[in-house]
Amino acid sequence: MPVEFDDELQRELEGFELDDVIELLTVNATAIGGGTYFFAPAPVPDGNGNQVAPVFAGNTYMVVPFQAEGFDYSTGGVLPQPVVRFAIAREDGDTVSDAAYLLALLASLDDMLGAQVLRTRTLRKFLDDGSDPNAQAHMGIDVFTVAQKPVADDRIVEFRLKAAIDVEDVQLPRRRAVDYCTARYRVALPGGGFDYADAICPYTGASHFDDSDQAVATGAEDICSKSLAGCKARFGANAVLPYYGFPGVGKFTRT
Repeated sequence: MPVEFDDELQRELEGFELDDVIELLTVNATAIGGGTYFFAPAPVPDGNGNQVAPVFAGNTYMVVPFQAEGFDYSTGGVLPQPVVRFAIAREDGDTVSDAAYLLALLASLDDMLGAQVLRTRTLRKFLDDGSDPNAQAHMGIDVFTVAQKPVADDRIVEFRLKAAIDVEDVQLPRRRAVDYCTARYRVALPGGGFDYADAICPYTGASHFDDSDQAVATGAEDICSKSLAGCKARFGANAVLPYYGFPGVGKFTRT
C-alpha cells in the first residue's frame, strides 16, 4: 500500500545511505495484560562515537537484535504476514540481558499472542539526539498483531504477524460500527510528557491538536477528536491511518 512520506523525509531519501535507515518496533501488549515495549535491532553511534540505544519521539528503544521481513503489500491484494526473528544469544553463547527480558515477557504474556506491533522506519538524523530531530519524519507506521510464535529455541524467537485489518475467521458482529475512532489516545501528564500505558493509538508525535483538529502549542491541550480528520492531522493525509472507526457509517440513506 503506497504511503506518501513527510516532505522533509522525502527529500532526504533521494540521497540517503542504507545504513542511515533506522527500523523500530513498538509492541503494545496492553490488550493482553502487559505494557508497551520498544525494540531496536542495533544501537546507534552518538556524537562521541559511543553505541547507544535509539531514542525517537521520547521513547528509548531496547536493543535486541532482530530481522524483519515480509511487510510489503502485494499487488494482488493479499495482506502481508511478516516475520520478525529476535536473536536471543550472542555468538559466544552468552544470553543478552535485554533479550532475557524479552523472554520473560513472553513467559508472562502467553507468547505475546494478540499484542499490537507497530513498525516505524526513519533516518538517524531524525532521532531525538540526531542532527535534525523530528518525530514526524518517518516512512509511515505499519500496524500488525502477533499471530503465532512458531520458533523458540536457545538462539532465535520468531513471531509471525498479521495485518491489523486482517479479518479472516472473524465472526460478526464483533464490535459496534461507529463513525468515530474507538482507540484509546495517550494521556498528558501534569508535569509534561504523556502516559502510553493504556493507549491503543500508536501516535507518539510532537505535534499537538485539540478536539477541533486545530494545532495547539502544548501537550496539555492535546485532545484527539476521534475523527478521521484528527487521524490525518497527526499521521498525514496520505498515510496509512490506524483508524479504529468506520468512516462510511451513516453516509448513505435508503429511500
